[in-house]
Amino acid sequence: MSPTIDPERFLRYGGVAPARALDPRGALEYLTAKGFGDNTLEQSRVALTQYEEREFASATAETCDFCARPLMGGEFDRLGDGRLRCISCSKSAVTSHDEFVALFQEVRRNFEVIFEVRLRVAMTVRMENAKAIARQTTERPRDAPGFDARVLGFARESANGYELYIENGSPRLSSLLTLAHELTHIWQYRSWDRPAILARYGAENELFVDEGMAAWAGLQYLFSTGETDFARREAAAIRARDDEYGVGFRLFEDRYPLRSAGTILKDTPFKRPMPL
Repeated sequence: MSPTIDPERFLRYGGVAPARALDPRGALEYLTAKGFGDNTLEQSRVALTQYEEREFASATAETCDFCARPLMGGEFDRLGDGRLRCISCSKSAVTSHDEFVALFQEVRRNFEVIFEVRLRVAMTVRMENAKAIARQTTERPRDAPGFDARVLGFARESANGYELYIENGSPRLSSLLTLAHELTHIWQYRSWDRPAILARYGAENELFVDEGMAAWAGLQYLFSTGETDFARREAAAIRARDDEYGVGFRLFEDRYPLRSAGTILKDTPFKRPMPL
């Protein structure tokens, strides 16, 4: 509690004036004198907030290539292609084919329920290393110095249907985010009238619309499935970006505010032929 706070504001909750018999300022002075002002509990709350802000900020030292947390000492794994993975991410890393198949099926089921869509199309889904992913996208590889907030894969149309690639060795939460992001692209390929989209937004803005919606959908998927802490960290990172992911995401978040777990999504870009 801070002496600068007007205690009567709390007592007027609902628009009702405080009873005349109450002395809120006198009560505040009494509690402050007894140590309920700048006490250990308040100091702990301030310290926790400052710690979380530091954790969300871009790191300058070596960081985990998946969660952006600073790496301490030798407590991390260096993957064969140069990526660094903290112990926490290593514990949930998706390493086997069976794990990956099960996770993909889980995400597709949840994706269809959350966004009320159908994705019954032929898909080839593969795990690849970071350099192979980077060669086929505009992203720089994950073994580049520093942390890059980005999805860990890509999707594309092919002669046999659709292809979805995800980086191998990714932790479970990163894989969830990536799969939801790329499933959004497949939905876009299947559902959008591309000439109409280009006519509405312009070819120069196509990536902002495509990637902005996919970034929004990936984070909304995490919030809808209860992965709130990771979703907040990823949302903070992508809001700070100035590329098509960050700018596009901010446009979609303004139009469709992210909802927490258990909230029905009454309006989403999946329900509109023109998403913005």
